[in-house]
Amino acid sequence: MLNLLMRASLLVLLVATGAAAQGEPDEGQRDSLEARVRARMAQVMRTQLGLNDEQVRRLQATNRRFEGQRRDLFEQERRVRIELRAAIELGDSTQNARIGPLLDRTIQLQRQRLDLLDAEQKELATFLSPLQRAKLYGFEEQMRRRVQEMRENGLRPDAGAAPRRPLGGRPGGPPAQGGRRPPMSR
Repeated sequence: MLNLLMRASLLVLLVATGAAAQGEPDEGQRDSLEARVRARMAQVMRTQLGLNDEQVRRLQATNRRFEGQRRDLFEQERRVRIELRAAIELGDSTQNARIGPLLDRTIQLQRQRLDLLDAEQKELATFLSPLQRAKLYGFEEQMRRRVQEMRENGLRPDAGAAPRRPLGGRPGGPPAQGGRRPPMSR
């Protein structure tokens, strides 16, 4: 049941992502999609965690409060990873002065993410039982993993599970799951 609800929530999220990718949706469309995702998530949480209306309301408020901070941290981490990758790809020792502080910043951001998680869990503990918090944490981790897998595999919401072709149109991305790459014809 959790898997089915998770897939339905992901589908709504993918539809929203697909609409955004095909051109910036107008504010009304975006608000409508976000409202549907929030309503669906509330239904999933109510069902899977056994939440009452007050707990759902407080959970949504907590999520809103922490979402901006999570998004900011994610964006900072993304920028640092890009800079770090660029410095490493240059492959010379002149980049050491640049790489050291970037590594330090990466660790600092990870620490901030853990502090944010700790603060969020403390707030959730004021209205959710430990079992409900554990289920919520597991659900959120599954969602994050699934979205990450989809990003890594280059899945497009508008083409089912078809992977994207690499830049330049050349086939030969990563091998299929659990298998080897098919032999190339000459």
